[in-house]
Amino acid sequence: MLVQSSIRSRARYRRLVVRPPPQRACPWQDVGRPAARFQAPLSTWAAACTRSFARQCRPSRGLSPAVLGGACLGASACARLRAAARPAALGGRQCHSGAGEAAASAGSSSISVAEVADRVEGAPEHFRQALVNGFGEVVPSCFSWEAHGGDRSKLVRSLKHCQLPPAERARLQGIGTRGLQDAQDWTRSFVRDLWRQAVTSGLAVNEDGTPMRAAAAEVARAFLADAGVQPSDQSADAGRTQSTWKVVGNWLEVEESGCQVGDSLSASDFADFVPAYWKGQLARVDRADALRLVRQLGGDDRIGWLRSKAGDSVTGLLEKVLTWKSELPHAVLLVQVGDFFEAWGTDAVMLVQWCGLNPMARKPRAGFPVSAVSLQQHLDRLTQAELSAAVFVQTGQPGQANQPRVLRQVVTPGAPTYLHSHELSRARDEALDFAEGRPYVAMRLRADGLLYAELRPFRREVRFRENVTPEGTEALLAENEGVAWPVFVDGVRGAHRQVHQWRWFPKHRRWLGLPAQATDSHFIDACCRALCEELRLPQEPAFQRVCLDGSGGLQPLSLPAAQNLGVLPRSGVASLVDHMVPVDAPTATRRLLRRWLLAPRSGAVVGAMRGLLRVLLSQGALVLPPLQRVPPLAKVVAYIMAQTASERLCRDLSSCCNDVRTVLSEPRFAAILDPLLVLVAAETGEAEVKQDMLVESLTETMALIDLWLHDHAIPDEAVTGEPLFEDEGMQRTLERFLEANEQFRGIASQGRDEVASAYLGVEAAKGELFAALSEAGSSLPPDAKDAVVYNPFDNDLCFKMQLGDSHTAKAVDRRGKVKRDRFTTPRLNRALSAYLSATRAADQAVRASLRELCLKLGAFIAPLRAAVTTAELLVAAHKHAAHALALNWCLPTVSSGGSFSATIRPYWLGADAVASKVLLDSRGAIVTGPNMSGKSTIMRAIGAVALLSNCGFLCPGEGRMPRYRQVFFLGVAGDRPLEGVSAFGQEAQLSSALLRRACSGTLALVDEFGRGTEPLAAQASVGALLEELAARGSHFVVATHLHGVADLPLSLPPGRNAPALWRMGIAASSVSTPGGEPGEGCGGVSDGDGQPGRALRWSYLLEEGICRESFAWLTLRQFGWSEVAIDRFQRLLRAGRASSGQEGDVEVARRSLDVRGDVPDHLPAEARAPDALCDEDCLRLALCGVVGCWEEDAVCLRSQETPPAPLCKGAAVLYVLRLHGGQVYVGQSDHLQGRLAAHRRRFGAQLQGVLAVRVGSTGDARQLEATLQRRLLGLGVSLVSWSDAANVHFGPAPASGGGVSGRALSMGAGLQGPTWATTAGAAALREAVPEDEAPAWAAAEVAKLREAALYLMQLADRLQRGEHLP
Repeated sequence: MLVQSSIRSRARYRRLVVRPPPQRACPWQDVGRPAARFQAPLSTWAAACTRSFARQCRPSRGLSPAVLGGACLGASACARLRAAARPAALGGRQCHSGAGEAAASAGSSSISVAEVADRVEGAPEHFRQALVNGFGEVVPSCFSWEAHGGDRSKLVRSLKHCQLPPAERARLQGIGTRGLQDAQDWTRSFVRDLWRQAVTSGLAVNEDGTPMRAAAAEVARAFLADAGVQPSDQSADAGRTQSTWKVVGNWLEVEESGCQVGDSLSASDFADFVPAYWKGQLARVDRADALRLVRQLGGDDRIGWLRSKAGDSVTGLLEKVLTWKSELPHAVLLVQVGDFFEAWGTDAVMLVQWCGLNPMARKPRAGFPVSAVSLQQHLDRLTQAELSAAVFVQTGQPGQANQPRVLRQVVTPGAPTYLHSHELSRARDEALDFAEGRPYVAMRLRADGLLYAELRPFRREVRFRENVTPEGTEALLAENEGVAWPVFVDGVRGAHRQVHQWRWFPKHRRWLGLPAQATDSHFIDACCRALCEELRLPQEPAFQRVCLDGSGGLQPLSLPAAQNLGVLPRSGVASLVDHMVPVDAPTATRRLLRRWLLAPRSGAVVGAMRGLLRVLLSQGALVLPPLQRVPPLAKVVAYIMAQTASERLCRDLSSCCNDVRTVLSEPRFAAILDPLLVLVAAETGEAEVKQDMLVESLTETMALIDLWLHDHAIPDEAVTGEPLFEDEGMQRTLERFLEANEQFRGIASQGRDEVASAYLGVEAAKGELFAALSEAGSSLPPDAKDAVVYNPFDNDLCFKMQLGDSHTAKAVDRRGKVKRDRFTTPRLNRALSAYLSATRAADQAVRASLRELCLKLGAFIAPLRAAVTTAELLVAAHKHAAHALALNWCLPTVSSGGSFSATIRPYWLGADAVASKVLLDSRGAIVTGPNMSGKSTIMRAIGAVALLSNCGFLCPGEGRMPRYRQVFFLGVAGDRPLEGVSAFGQEAQLSSALLRRACSGTLALVDEFGRGTEPLAAQASVGALLEELAARGSHFVVATHLHGVADLPLSLPPGRNAPALWRMGIAASSVSTPGGEPGEGCGGVSDGDGQPGRALRWSYLLEEGICRESFAWLTLRQFGWSEVAIDRFQRLLRAGRASSGQEGDVEVARRSLDVRGDVPDHLPAEARAPDALCDEDCLRLALCGVVGCWEEDAVCLRSQETPPAPLCKGAAVLYVLRLHGGQVYVGQSDHLQGRLAAHRRRFGAQLQGVLAVRVGSTGDARQLEATLQRRLLGLGVSLVSWSDAANVHFGPAPASGGGVSGRALSMGAGLQGPTWATTAGAAALREAVPEDEAPAWAAAEVAKLREAALYLMQLADRLQRGEHLP
C-alpha cells in the first residue's frame, strides 16, 4: 500500500513539475528562466511544490512531509529540493551571490510607485501625488533583501516610516469627498498593489521562500495618522465598516466553545472577525432551523455565505450583495430575484428565526414570494424584533437578464411601513395599514436639564423641548414602549459620564462629536443629517421644527407619576386617556392627548385649549363638519414626499381640506377660531397661522386634486355596450377578466394627454380582443355553456372545448407549458398580448399621473400639515368634550397660587364614584385609613384632577385649582436585584428626585412611603420628607399606615401650621350579619359581649381626622385566610403590642384623653351612676344633647311598637334601648325596623323601650353613636356594648385637623370638644347659643369625661403591669 501511494504521489508531483501554474501574479510565474536572475522565484516555486505535495498525500496516510519526501523522492532529491527552497538558510546572507544581488536590485527598480498610484481608482490627483511623495523614496530600500532579510515584521516597520514632508501634509488633510473612509480605502489599495508587485518580483518573500502576507491596512493607518488625517475621537469612526470583504473561516468557533447543535449561543462563541452587531443578533437565535444555519456561516466577514469559496474574487449578484452589505452593515438585505425576495448568510438566519421561513436546500438562504402584503408582513416581523431591513427591487423588464437593482427603502422600527408597495400591486389595490413607528430620539445635556428631541422621518418633523428633567425624559422614552435605534447623543460636557449613571438611558447610542461652541440648533441639524444618512433619505426638504414650549405650564411627568396616574400603561391602573374619550375615538386623538399629558404645553397653549373646550360646551347649537376622513399626518407627508400617494389618500386629503376650510371661513365658527389657530401654530411649529392665507392654500390644493383625479360623476367602467356572448356564464367570465386588468379606471383624469392616449390604446386593443373572441366563439356549438375560462394566475382567456376552426391551438401557461383541455386561436393570442400590453401602459400612465400630482402637492406641505393638525385638534376636543360631559366632568377654574379646593371623584369609577371634598394648601395633609379603604384611590383622583385641569381638559372634579409646575406621584416601588437596589433604596432614589425638584408650585402625592424598612425608620423618613416639602412650600398629600407620623414633633417653617389629618370613612351596614361575615370591602365587627353585631363597610369618603386602626384582619379574611389563621394573627398582634410596650390604644388615650382602651366589664361602685340616670327622661336629654336637637324631636317607642314610616327604612337614625337592670344599648342604623326586630329576638323581655332621633347621614349617626357611648360611660351608665367607643377610628380628631370641609364636616368629621356645636343638626341651637359661649352643663360633662378617662387609663396601666383587680 505504501508503494502504491508513493507511486501515485510521485505521479502527482511529476505533473506539478511538468505543468507549472498559468501566468498570474504569483511567486512562481517565471519558472524556466535563467536561474542566475530568478533564483528567489525558483526557490519559492520549489517550496510551493513541496507544500502542495504534502497536502495531497497527508490526508491519506497522516505522514509528515519529511517522511513523504524520503519515501517518494529519495534523499538526494529531497536535499536538492530543500536547498532550492532555502536560499538563505545554507549560509545566511553570505550565500547571496552577485547574481542574487543583481536580481534584488533589478526587482527593486522594477517597482514603479507612480504607476501603482495611477491605478488607484477614485482617488483625486492631489491624493495620488501625496502617495507618490510619501512612498516613492522609501519603497525601493524597504523591499530590498538587505533591508528586511526575509523578516516580515521588519519590512512592515520600515513601511510605517513612510511619511509626507511637513509642507505637504496640509494638502492631504483636505482630501476626498467622503472623508476618512475614502482615504483609508485608497491607501489600502495602493499599499496592496505595491505589495503584490513586490511579491511578483521576488522581493517580499520570507526566509523559506514563501510570499509574505500583506499588511496594507496597518501601513495605511500609520501613514494617514502621521499625515494628520486620523481623527482624535476613535469612536467617531467605530461605526464605519470596510467597503471590501476578506476570506475568513468558520464564524462559530465550535471546537473552542464546545457548542453542540442544539445549544443556545452567546456572543463569545463567535470568532473575533465577526462584526460585534451580528454577534449580538446571532446570540438571540433559538429556533432549531436557524441554529443549524448559524453553524454553516463562514467564508467571508460580511454575510457568511462564501464558506465554500477559496478565492477572493466574486462576481455577479453576490458581488453586489457584499457591496451593499458594506454600505448597510446593520441591515437585513432583501433582494428581489425574479418572483422572490431572497436573503443569504446572516440575513437568511434572521428571516428563519423571526419570520418563520424555512431555509432553502438547508443552506443559509431564505426567501418569500414577491407581493406587497407578504413583503410588509415580513418587514413587520423584522422591525418588531428590533431589526432593520434594506429592500432592493428589480427595475428591468420581466425576463431580462442581468436585472438592474436599486435600493428602494430602508425599513426600521422608526420607519416600519414600506412606502413603495404600489410597485408590487395594481393601481387600484388598497394600500396596506400605515404605521408610523417609534420615534428617533436625540438628547443633549445642558446645565439646566436636557434638550429632548423626537425625530419622525415619515413626518419630516423634529419636536423638541428644552430643560427637561431626567425623570421627565424617562417617561417620554417610555411613551412608545421604547424608541428606535440609535439614540443620538451629544458627546460633550461630560455627557459620557452622566449618561452611564442613568439606568434608563438607551444602550444603543450614536455619539455626535460636535464642537463645544455648537448651539442647540446645530445639534438638531446634525441629528437630522445623520438620520437621513442612516435611512438613505434625501436631505431636502429640511425637517420641520416644532418647539414644545413649556413656560408657565407643567413640567413633563416622571415615569412613576405617569404610570400611577394612568397616562402610561401599568398593570392594575386604569388608563386616563381611555376615560377622556369614547371607545371609538381615533388613534390620532388618543396619541395627541397622551403626549399632551406627558409633556404639558405652555400656559398660553393650555389656555387656548381651555377656551376651545369652553366654546364647545357653551354653544350647544355649534355643529362641526363631519371630519370623518382625516388621514394621519405622517401618512400624508410620507407618501407625498415619496411620490407614492394613492388615489384614496388624495381624496381623503381633499375631504379633510374641505372640512377645515368650512370651519375657517364660515361665520358660525368665529368663536373657536382664535384658540384653534393658537393650538395649530403650537402643534405645527409655526410662529403664526393666518386664517385667510390658510383658506386660500386649501382652496388651491382642493382644485389641484380635483383637476388631476377622475370625476366620479363621469362613468368609467371596464365593460360597456352590448354583451359579447349570449351565455351569461361566458359573459361574466369576460367581465371578470376585464375588471381585473383595468383597475386603473376611475383614478386619474382623462384630461391629461398621457392618460387619454393610454385609454385610447386600451379601447383599440379591447376591440380587437372582442373580435377575436367573437370569431373563435362562433365555431362553438349553439348549446355551449361556460366555454370561456379565465385563469387569474396566467391572466389569459381560453376555451375549454375544441373549436371548430382549423387554426385552433393548444393554450399555454405563463411558463410556456401546454395546458390540458384548454384551446385558443393565434388571433386570440395576438389580441390578448396586445390588450395586456395596452393595460400595462395605461396602468403606468395612471401611476405617472399620480406621481406628478404628488410632486405638485409637495409645494403645499405646510398648509396640508396645518389642515390635518387642525382636523385632529378639532376631533380630539369635540370627542373629549362630549364624552366628559356625559360623565359629569367639569372644567375647573385654574389660578396662580391659592389652594386646591374641589369636589373630586376617581375617574375610572364613573357614576358609582364617591365624591369627596378636598381642601389642600401649603400645609399639606396626612391620610390614614384601614386597608383597602381607598387611600391610594383618593391620591390618584387628586393627581388626575390636578393634571387634567392644568393641561386644559375637563376633569372629574368641580372647584378651584392652583396652577402647578410639577405633579409628583411617589408610589409603591419594588426592588431591582440586578442593579443591587433594594425596595427601600428604590424609594429613596425616587424621593430624592422629588426633593431635588420640589418648589412652591409642586403637588407631591406620596403613597405609603417606607414600606421597605423597619417601622421606626420609616416613620422618621416620612416625617423628614414632610418637613422638607413644607420648607419648600409644596402642596403634598401623604398616605400612610404609620399612624405615629401624626404625632411626630415636626420642625416646620415659622407661621406654618401642622399638616391636616384626613382619614377614609367607615359606615355600618343596615343588615345585621351573624358572626359579622364580611362582604366586598367590608367586615364584621361583633359587639362587646361577643354576640353578632353590625357589619362595617368602607364608605370611601374622605373625612377629617385620623384612623389608628388598619383592620388588617378584615383584608386577610377577604382574600381567603381561614378563621384559625386569623385567630393566630390577632393573638400574635396583641402579644406583640404588649411585649413592645406600644399598646397603641393606651398611649393614644394619654395624649388625646379619648376613651380608647379596653373598657372593663364591671365599673367600681363609685363610678356607677344612680338608677335615675337610666330612666327615659334622662336618656332623652342625653340623646338630644349629643345630636343637638330639641327633646320633642326624639321618638319614644314601647318594646313591641313599630317606628314611624319616615324612620323605618332609608333614614339614618341614632337610637337608645332601655333594658332591665339599668342597662342601656346605644346603636345607629338606616333600617330601624329591621334592626329593632333583631334586637327583640336577642333581648326578648329585657327590652323596655326605645328612643330614636333622625340624623343627617349614616356617617353622622356613627360619629354621634360613639360620642353618646363615651358620654354615658363617663356618667357611669352601664352599657351592654361599647365596642364603638373603644375603636380608635371613631374617636374625635386632634386639634390640628384641617383640610376637609363641606359635606365632611356635616357628617361630624373632626368633632372637637363639646359636640353640641359640631353637627349639622344643631343649627338652631348654634343660633341660640354662640359658639364661644358654651353652656355650663357642657363644661361639667367635659370635666366628668376627663375624670372617667383618667380613671380608665390608670386601670389600664394596672392591667398591663399584671396587677390583680377585684
